[in-house]
Amino acid sequence: MQTQLVYQSSGQGIPFHFQHGLGSNLAQPQGLLADLQGVQLISMDCPGHGSAALPESSSPSFAFYATQLIRLMDQLEISNALFGGISMGAGISTYMAIHHPERVRGLVLVRPAWLDQGTPDNLKILLTAADFIDQAKDVDGFKQEPEFQGIQHAVPKAAQSVLGVFAATQRLEIAKVLRSMVQDHPFDDIKHLQEIDTPTLIIGNEDDPLHPYSMAETIHNHIPNSKLEKVVSRYIDDAQHRLIVTQIVSKFIDNL
Repeated sequence: MQTQLVYQSSGQGIPFHFQHGLGSNLAQPQGLLADLQGVQLISMDCPGHGSAALPESSSPSFAFYATQLIRLMDQLEISNALFGGISMGAGISTYMAIHHPERVRGLVLVRPAWLDQGTPDNLKILLTAADFIDQAKDVDGFKQEPEFQGIQHAVPKAAQSVLGVFAATQRLEIAKVLRSMVQDHPFDDIKHLQEIDTPTLIIGNEDDPLHPYSMAETIHNHIPNSKLEKVVSRYIDDAQHRLIVTQIVSKFIDNL
């Protein structure tokens, strides 16, 4: 049984599929690039997020979500497009560029959080959150976990963002989604990034425990002719982060 596709399309111009992060929804990418001109900005709720249900028979993965995006492209009669996303969305887009290069005309990877190994150290806190959700434990207990306390001490707004997975608005299957995606990886070998020959923009920042800048650097060092930009963290200055990211993405698209 196929899932019902839930998406939002805004603006006119080059088709640009821009995806949300793990535990978020389409409002995140649509909000970040709301001021971007000259594109048809398309964002889909990945099943298990937002308004899109995850069928019991489905297992979340980068491959599964890429398949849903291809379904959406076919539904919208889009043969190829710009692809990008935030965190998990960056991973999905990287998977698309490696496995479906004919559909991808450019990549915009914002705050990547995965490389070629599942369960990266930077995302293990989400596995702990999944355990608490599955066991119906109080979120106050999660806040006492050493992992969370460390993030809270280092970057308080990042810790607040992690707590979003406990929100009443999350889907019932969020624990399954968290566990499956953290344990997955968007490519099997870092060398596979060398196969990407599409124009690629990578945006990273410091002050972000779940999205270390070193991952953005590593991806940049392995994708030929990619461009790496460092911006202020949204946990430090959200308005400035949105402004700078939009400006950088706009310039990248103009130079394609």
